[in-house]
Order: sequence, then structure tokens, then C-alpha cells
Amino acid sequence: MAMEKVAEISIYKLEDRKAVAGILLENGYTIGPGVRKKTPTGKQMDYYLKVYKEDGAAGARGGGE
Repeated sequence: MAMEKVAEISIYKLEDRKAVAGILLENGYTIGPGVRKKTPTGKQMDYYLKVYKEDGAAGARGGGE
């Protein structure tokens, strides 16, 4: 199945990105890191997570807890 981009979450601190990525992975999402220039000069960088979900599974939840 194809992957659908669900969100881009901007998080500056590496520790925070790792924590959020872990939570999203536990809930069935696929995560990818991203970096882009925040300003045209490139002196500031925007660190973010790209969040993907398989098509057709966006509303499905696993587990029976």
C-alpha cells in the first residue's frame, strides 16, 4: 500500500523529537526526520518529523485495551 503524509511536526530539541517519534511509532505511524532552512539566509534551521500512515489505515486503531 502507498504511504500518505499525515503531518509535519516542528520540534527543535532532539530529545523531544525522539520522544514524540517513539509515541507515534507505537501507534502505527511511520516517521522520517526533516531539516529545512527557517530563513532565506539559512542561519536558522527548522527540525521536524514527517509523519506517514498507510492509505486505508488512517482511522484504524489496533489493540483491544
